[in-house]
Amino acid sequence: MENIYQALAKFCSIETDRLHLRPVRLEDADDMFAYASDEENVRWTFPVNKTLEETKNNIASLYLANPLGRWGIVIKETGQFIGTVDLMKIAEDVRRAEIGYTLNKHYWDKGYMTEAVTKILQVFFEDLQMNCLIARHDKENPASGRVMQKSGMLFSHEEPYAKIDKKVDERMVTMVHYRLTKEDYFRKVDNAVK
Repeated sequence: MENIYQALAKFCSIETDRLHLRPVRLEDADDMFAYASDEENVRWTFPVNKTLEETKNNIASLYLANPLGRWGIVIKETGQFIGTVDLMKIAEDVRRAEIGYTLNKHYWDKGYMTEAVTKILQVFFEDLQMNCLIARHDKENPASGRVMQKSGMLFSHEEPYAKIDKKVDERMVTMVHYRLTKEDYFRKVDNAVK
């Protein structure tokens, strides 16, 4: 039986109605730096990139070194690179993973991230035959939770005192957890067909 990474290799490029999900390239550095260098844009995700060279190094060490299960989000109509969606913490033995994403703020509230995550859920459960997908967000970032809800994920629980906010002094973070099991996913698919 093929392992999860061999299966993921078949899904390096994925199409949706409006988006092309494909491997991140060094040529995407300018577009990624445009949002990675913006404090508001990366408030909830990762440290601000100070230079274009830092963004290039991040692409090389993260996306080029480990491309499977990581996609750049490109608008088909314009070819504009607008963000990323990633499978992380893949536990092959129980067929579970976590999903995370970042989107250029100029493309927020247009349904792009929900469209990308919904497609990844389809591939995750139908093609990769995984069992459970986890997602979580800072309670003070409800927009990320709305993407999880709209894409079909289910609220699991809140985790108070999950970590210290590295960007705001003395702030303790409450993480909100979502999940979707294969049973829940296929129940929704079956109900949508009926």
